[in-house]
Amino acid sequence: MLALYIIAGVILFIILMLSIPADMTFNLATHEHVKAKIRIGWLFGLVGKDIRARKRKKPEESRKRGIKSFLTLLRIKGLPGKILKLVRQIFGCLRIKQLDVALRVGLDDPFDTGMLCSVLWPALIPPSPSGTVRFRLEPVFYQFAFEASLQGWVRLFPIQLVWPIVSFVLSLTGLRLLKLMVVSRWK
Repeated sequence: MLALYIIAGVILFIILMLSIPADMTFNLATHEHVKAKIRIGWLFGLVGKDIRARKRKKPEESRKRGIKSFLTLLRIKGLPGKILKLVRQIFGCLRIKQLDVALRVGLDDPFDTGMLCSVLWPALIPPSPSGTVRFRLEPVFYQFAFEASLQGWVRLFPIQLVWPIVSFVLSLTGLRLLKLMVVSRWK
């Protein structure tokens, strides 16, 4: 009986830990140089980690091997559709707390700039007008320009990811992917 209580306590503890939200704040600016800053926080801000991009030089041989393994993955029946569905489900779990996007775009010809802005503007209108999401588009008619500034805060409850990930892994496509990964690792 004690073992049953211990197992139930461990399962309850895991569920409790997965129910605590994880927050991600990000800041991206592309003026002269691309500057990106991402911070992931958990336990209501008590635990946090800054994520920095690392520059790695890949040898030519490992790049060819990466392309070859990617092409092998594409041959798995139904994998692109399943991955797209998984990504859609993961993005559906994200809760946008704040998003601020500012774009400056311009082409050499003012007419082309106007056409570009007329195509971009409807795509940037948020589906639900709220104070948490703001988009700004500034056309530059006199020169070529592309500058973007993106700031945001996104919240995710990890327990919401359990079902999409488990359903992907236990699907026939996911099992084929796992088998391929294990076989290629042991070669």
